Amino acid sequence: MTTGRHIAFFNYPAHGHVNPTLPVVAELVRRGHRVSYVVASHFADVVAATGADVIPYESLVPKSWNTVAIPSEITGDDMAQAGLVHLSEVFTPLAEAERRLGADRPDLMVYDSFGYATGRLLARKWDLPTALTATTFVSSNTFSPYAALAASMSPPDPDHPALRQAQEKMRGTLDAHGLTGLSNEDFAGAAEEQTLVFVPPEFQPGIETFDARHVFVGPCIGDRAGQGTWQPPSDGRPVVLVALGSFGYENQAAFYRDALAALADQPMHVVMSLGGLVTPDDLGPLPPHVEARPWVPQLAVLAHASAFVSHAGMGSTMESLYYGVPPVVVPRTGEQDLVAARLTELGLGRSLTPDALTADRLRDAVLGLAEDAAARQRVKDLSASIAGRGGPALAADTVEARLAAS
Repeated sequence: MTTGRHIAFFNYPAHGHVNPTLPVVAELVRRGHRVSYVVASHFADVVAATGADVIPYESLVPKSWNTVAIPSEITGDDMAQAGLVHLSEVFTPLAEAERRLGADRPDLMVYDSFGYATGRLLARKWDLPTALTATTFVSSNTFSPYAALAASMSPPDPDHPALRQAQEKMRGTLDAHGLTGLSNEDFAGAAEEQTLVFVPPEFQPGIETFDARHVFVGPCIGDRAGQGTWQPPSDGRPVVLVALGSFGYENQAAFYRDALAALADQPMHVVMSLGGLVTPDDLGPLPPHVEARPWVPQLAVLAHASAFVSHAGMGSTMESLYYGVPPVVVPRTGEQDLVAARLTELGLGRSLTPDALTADRLRDAVLGLAEDAAARQRVKDLSASIAGRGGPALAADTVEARLAAS
């Protein structure tokens, strides 16, 4: 084993992107490597807990995504504006990362597939080996799970001012760092020699089209004791968690009202993680077997849950499958639609569209899945497979192999 190397991680400031990397970084540190981690300042504490040296920056995005409602219908204008904001965000840490790492060059640059820009630019500038981390479905040379989704969306006007600004910002940043011969398209679309995918191979569509450049390490779940504890009720009621992850959505209050109407009269203990757009007062009086809080420690609840009503976010879905809890999902975005479709295709859960959501249908889905012995066994089998992969150790092995090959 190669030890004592310097590895730099770069990430995007969202829980679903940062959380899977934390146990990997902790494992690399345990093995004797030195990790520098570039991340938004509000993630500094959880990253520092892994033993990494944090290079913080002040993010442009909200510190709490669940206080901003993602619209139910995404327009071309939304996509164009989001692209510019995203590019501004991922280049924000560039100056500080270059200052901190310029005289202390890493042996390997590891960066997120969404928050890649600063890591990739510095790797190209300094001619360093790289690896990519991916928190959701990936595409191979011959297969993309996103092809149908892209075809169904209305792209922004190619002359949209925000798109022009983004292209100019990308071009100007590359040129300022001496990468004048690298086109915007080649920079953004560069293939990596190694990608660590935090999705198990059984869940990735088109898995047969991938080669050794993609390692499907699966969910990497680490110690999140710092997020608090939770204990199930003493009355023995089965626990159902209702949560929409760390993002906010339009019509979120209506979703929780439907969930309350669907489950409050059932012999279950209902735990609702409301986020920043809904308060318990929005739901009216609650029976004693219903908890409604702005936030709950999700892993602590899932460890005791028998059902999970979620939004089909990949992070929450992977956590649900890791703990062997079959999910009922109500997807809100295009990517979540893909996750929901894969869940139902594999017989691991049930899905309802927001337009079709009613209390009765949600109740039927939760109770039906609870009685579906075949689905529950499939989830149990996948949970065992995930555990057997040893995600953090496998990811660390892959990083070390990349170091040895460079």
